[in-house]
Parts: sequence; C-alpha cells; structure tokens
Amino acid sequence: MAINAVVKVDGENVDQALKLLKKKVEREGLVREIKKHAYYEKPTEVKRRKILKAKRKQQKLVRKLQEKYKYL
Repeated sequence: MAINAVVKVDGENVDQALKLLKKKVEREGLVREIKKHAYYEKPTEVKRRKILKAKRKQQKLVRKLQEKYKYL
C-alpha cells in the first residue's frame, strides 16, 4: 500500500507544514495501519478482535436507541 502525501513549505512556515502533514497522515489512517502490521497476529486473535469490535458497535447502537426512545 503506497500513499503519497505532499505538503509544500512556504518560506519559514515549517511548523504549520508539519501540522498539515500530521493531519493528512491521521486522516489516511497510516499510523493505525502500520501498527496493525507491526507484529503477527494469530487468526484466532483477529477473529476475537473483530467479534469484540462488533459487540461494542452493537452496544453503542442499543444505547443510542434507548436514549432516543427514553421519553416515550
């Protein structure tokens, strides 16, 4: 996966360019992707992580619906 991010530096404004680069990298999810592939994860661990993520997402949806229909 190759993603090119280009940030032009105008004059002495290196700090602002660095801040812009960090935002671009965060938006693309590059840091998260690198950390995910930094070490081997067993297939059972991958499955377990996905199941837990799905459970959290479901619980969040239930809480949201309960809050919405709380006053009915």
